[in-house]
Amino acid sequence: MKRKKVLGFLGLMLLSLVSCDKDFNTVGADLIGDGNYNFNRYPVQNLTAYTRATGPVQTNNMPLNALGVFEDPVFGTTKASFVTQLELNSTDPDLGIDIEIQAIDSVYLYVPYFSTLEDTDGEGNNTYSLDSIHGNLSDSFDLKIYESGYLLRSYDAVNPSEIQRYYSDDKNLIEGNLVSAQLNTSINTSQNSQFKFQNGEIVVYETDGEGHFLNSDGNTTIDLTQRVVKERMKPGMWLDLDKNHFLTRVLEANSTDLFNNNNFKEYFRGLYFQVTPNSGAAGALAKLDFSSGYIVIQYHSRASASADLKKKSLKLNLSGNTVNFLDNTYNTNYQNVLNTANSNDAMLYLKGGNGSVAFIDLFGTDDTDGNGVADELDEIREHGWMVNDAVLTFTIANDVINFDEEAKRIYLYDATNNTVLLDYTYDSTTASDAKYNKYVFGGILEVDDNDVGTVYKFRLLYYINNLLQSEDIEDLKNIRLGLAVTETIANVANYNLRNTFDLPVAIPSGSADFTVETVPLSSIMNPLGTVVYGNDPSVLEENRLKLEIYYTEPN
Repeated sequence: MKRKKVLGFLGLMLLSLVSCDKDFNTVGADLIGDGNYNFNRYPVQNLTAYTRATGPVQTNNMPLNALGVFEDPVFGTTKASFVTQLELNSTDPDLGIDIEIQAIDSVYLYVPYFSTLEDTDGEGNNTYSLDSIHGNLSDSFDLKIYESGYLLRSYDAVNPSEIQRYYSDDKNLIEGNLVSAQLNTSINTSQNSQFKFQNGEIVVYETDGEGHFLNSDGNTTIDLTQRVVKERMKPGMWLDLDKNHFLTRVLEANSTDLFNNNNFKEYFRGLYFQVTPNSGAAGALAKLDFSSGYIVIQYHSRASASADLKKKSLKLNLSGNTVNFLDNTYNTNYQNVLNTANSNDAMLYLKGGNGSVAFIDLFGTDDTDGNGVADELDEIREHGWMVNDAVLTFTIANDVINFDEEAKRIYLYDATNNTVLLDYTYDSTTASDAKYNKYVFGGILEVDDNDVGTVYKFRLLYYINNLLQSEDIEDLKNIRLGLAVTETIANVANYNLRNTFDLPVAIPSGSADFTVETVPLSSIMNPLGTVVYGNDPSVLEENRLKLEIYYTEPN
């Protein structure tokens, strides 16, 4: 018990020393002894790592969803479409009588992009830069919006006690049940056939309710420089939708269909955002929080038979069940990698979405005494080392991956129990960008002086200490790790695979068959990828996957 307390203290001391610096130092280089300890580094000799394709993945009700087309030179082209339910912002609305949508009314959809305010000029005009968009902003794709006739269930139809799952390849459920013509038919092709993600702010001006702009005196004006700004909105998707469709389908709906949102979602089952690549354009793909989007239906009606027509509006939120559909056309080389992956790959291909993850077996599979524990781990445990640190390093294959579209962070997890590692749990470090929290645990892309990615590193002090100290044989068998790209380090939920797959057992004498049923949700949300070296003998030694244990040993 006393030894465990010392080890825990050293671990906490290490975290406090490095928590103010996101950069990995040369671990162990600055340790100073007092003559009673020898400080050593032990490179683990037996490591195996291998890539596996995920196949279709669960994609319903994710915090972020992808939309667009992304052409990656390493992995291929991803096309992302999306379907969402709608909810009334105010249920059982009093719409009035003699409802009509006039020429000056509009029906529009707005979904904000992730953006950063860069500058504001003297007239209040804002300049933004966009975040979470991949590809070429100058490239377009074809975007069509339809009403969906398919009811997205919350619970499984066969077993109502289970949450309904929808997968990245379920697009046929929606496309086979469309109940409208295309709804975004504006003559402005940047809203449909030539859709682009644009970084300009959206400005809404004051009008008199009849389509005339107002100046600062409240009078109508045709001088555009005299218009009064009503609202400035962050850059986002702005689409003018078919007014007649929303008049007949929403404003003229039976009152029972608008009484509550359960009724409304059964009646109006959602919107489908269909994406098609444009010929000759690589396109661009954005990660969006559709739940912050909405539709505004402007209309005119009377409060009573004797009242005048007044302009009003009804707001629909993009809320409820959602599904992201991901179509991949893999590059030949990447497809070959997935087809030929074995138990110790020279390179590990990590791709988000319905892509690929990797698995790492620490300390090898040799178990000569048949106790279910790897021989190398048995040998290390016999030394009684006091572990000061443990670092797992993945070197980036820069001759393969393009840095510009490389995953900026990867996530290491306990693949046996589908949970986080101890080092993740104990790391409370934070950064100005929350995506880089827990930077002591690591996985953040490190770059050289030329802004070229070099390595990803993870600190595994607590994980390795647990393996060396534990008396529970089950802990010692738990040495299989999973590796995936991540969108946000805070999200450690797991989503299901449509088709599970088996991995070879880590220690034949001590492990049962290993079936992979889930992958990290944060990986599904990130369309990017990366390529790192494994530990195959064909890899140059300086590039191989490394686990280095830094320890002290009493004289």
